[in-house]
Amino acid sequence: MKIALLLTLFAITPPAEGPPIAEPVPNELPSIHEQIKADRARAKADEENDSGARFWDRDSNGKRPWELPKETR
Repeated sequence: MKIALLLTLFAITPPAEGPPIAEPVPNELPSIHEQIKADRARAKADEENDSGARFWDRDSNGKRPWELPKETR
């Protein structure tokens, strides 16, 4: 009887080396300031990487009309 109880006890108890418990990731949104900085950085990267797009609104130097100084308009 004792052997049967021990076998059921070992069968029911989980192993000591189970999978690690994952810590919950904090669900915090970035602040407004960080969102603005990220948006500006993304826009700047898009502008630098996408200089060939919309070629029809740029002059020979790659500048748009509103990016030129007022003297050259």
